[in-house]
Amino acid sequence: MKQFFYRYESSFIFSSPVSAHSWLLRCLPKEEPFQRVERAQMRASVVRADGDVGDVDLPVCFGCDAFGNAVQTGYVSESHLRFSVVSEGVVRQTPYRICDAAHGMYLEHTALTLPDGSMERFAGQSCGRKEVWPEELFPGGPVTEKALSLCSAVHAYMTYAPGVTTVNTTASQAFALGRGVCQDYAHVLIALLRSRSIPARYACGYLVGEGATHAWVEFFDQGVWRGLDPTNNRLLRYGCIKVAHGRDSSDCSVNRGVFSGRAAQQNTLDIKVEEQ
Repeated sequence: MKQFFYRYESSFIFSSPVSAHSWLLRCLPKEEPFQRVERAQMRASVVRADGDVGDVDLPVCFGCDAFGNAVQTGYVSESHLRFSVVSEGVVRQTPYRICDAAHGMYLEHTALTLPDGSMERFAGQSCGRKEVWPEELFPGGPVTEKALSLCSAVHAYMTYAPGVTTVNTTASQAFALGRGVCQDYAHVLIALLRSRSIPARYACGYLVGEGATHAWVEFFDQGVWRGLDPTNNRLLRYGCIKVAHGRDSSDCSVNRGVFSGRAAQQNTLDIKVEEQ
């Protein structure tokens, strides 16, 4: 068992005051068989537009969504120029394994994960490849072997390129570009896995180190969900703090909100994860 500290800090700075701001967050770790939350806390605050000095804490409602992910919601009616969230805590992890069932929805394509003909051909060609993985990381089985082959193929085919895709880019669009970010890598791999009749779902959270949120894939084999990171071409074991999972990224937004106002917004994000 290993222990990790995480800190998530995000701020939205508005060019002019906004109000009637409803928000939904998924920034607290998800309880899983491989991941036990030892401590977790969060604070949401705003800087008001009426001249008050300092941050004003907001009330937060805690709950779960349809996928069992922890969600935090709230509303602020007053005009404000900045909305900030800080979440930090400690989790303990065993190797990444989730013993559970696989709902049929994880075999169904979504608008973001629908493969086209070129992707179907790519999946067929990639599944026959033999990949070399460290024995201690390889759990065996034909389904896992196919999943690892597809993960390696996606990693080799795609080029990491921020700014060329958006949150609405589909798997087939990203595949045609051959470029994208972790969300695109995950959507492409999910589409390929489902096309080979392997249940797959989108997962997101925080990686060891400093940076932004990260997305990866969970696939189902013989009663166990396992994590695959196509961006880094690895089977996950430790140091990947899971926040949420769903059919695709639209089920797993870390920070979503609506407000009244015509302001432009600038987001700053700082995430840190370290082993203790």
